[in-house]
Amino acid sequence: MNEIELLANLAEIIGGLAVVFGISFGYLEYRRYKATIQREAAANLARSFQTQELAAAIRIVLELPEPIGKDDYQKLSESEKNLIWLLFSSIESVGILVSRGDLTLELVDEFFSVPIEEGWGKLAPYVEDLREEFNSPQAWPGSGINGYMSDYVSVTKSRLGCPHMSGKSE
Repeated sequence: MNEIELLANLAEIIGGLAVVFGISFGYLEYRRYKATIQREAAANLARSFQTQELAAAIRIVLELPEPIGKDDYQKLSESEKNLIWLLFSSIESVGILVSRGDLTLELVDEFFSVPIEEGWGKLAPYVEDLREEFNSPQAWPGSGINGYMSDYVSVTKSRLGCPHMSGKSE
């Protein structure tokens, strides 16, 4: 083997190593990028729920007797009703983000398991009454809350093994 062939083979080896290094580096950068996006989503989710209105809505829901139907709901003030709808509409938005894969169920569980569980557990009879009134199985705004809550409860109970899941939201 002459010197030129040796140099050519060495150049091929170095080129191959450069490609492997480039692919590995690209993969690591992609993972870092996805982790950054996930952290930003978590921060945005937390910030979106750190408003006076949503804090008031969560408080109202947590202080409700459980569960309430349409008659009990009608006794609430307009302000309380609006705040409850704000909370459920916010949860609906989160559900859509989860169903699209933009947020994980684990992240939602870490941040908002109590408002989701308590809200759904206490207001499920009202939602059922609302569905009967409108003769619609999807009588809550949007279309994701039913599937999302079902997925949320089943995944959180089984995969995450969260002991705080009460089963009230089923």
